[in-house]
Amino acid sequence: MKIDVSYLKKLLGAFADSDKAHITLSEIEDLGIIIVDVEPLRAINETFLFHIQILLDNKLISNRHNKCESIKDVGINFGMGQTFLLCDVPLRLTQKGHDFESALANKDVFEKLKTELTNAPFRILFDGSQKLLEHYLTKKLDALLE
Repeated sequence: MKIDVSYLKKLLGAFADSDKAHITLSEIEDLGIIIVDVEPLRAINETFLFHIQILLDNKLISNRHNKCESIKDVGINFGMGQTFLLCDVPLRLTQKGHDFESALANKDVFEKLKTELTNAPFRILFDGSQKLLEHYLTKKLDALLE
């Protein structure tokens, strides 16, 4: 599966748009992000699972104890076969998560990432987003100082 920048933007936006420090999987699902597929059998949505693991791998989210080492830390527990249990663990964006969400929230940065870096590895997406955001904000700041 490939990284979907639009999906990451929506997922990170769920955290950033909240008026609380922590949100749960239930709250994420209430915002329209599908976590569990019900057809043909009840299973974790593969797109959600892939992208939440990307967020974990890159330490963009953590639980309230600042742990982000495994999928269990965010409240997803797998059993035998296709069985799973979701727990409403309070989750938050880390500072790195906020930095990436801020970059994706910038229309110019988002469009460049979406069109120019569609097959880039995550590290390039993240680093590129930060450089592009800095570039656009520097231009804006320079214009304000003139």
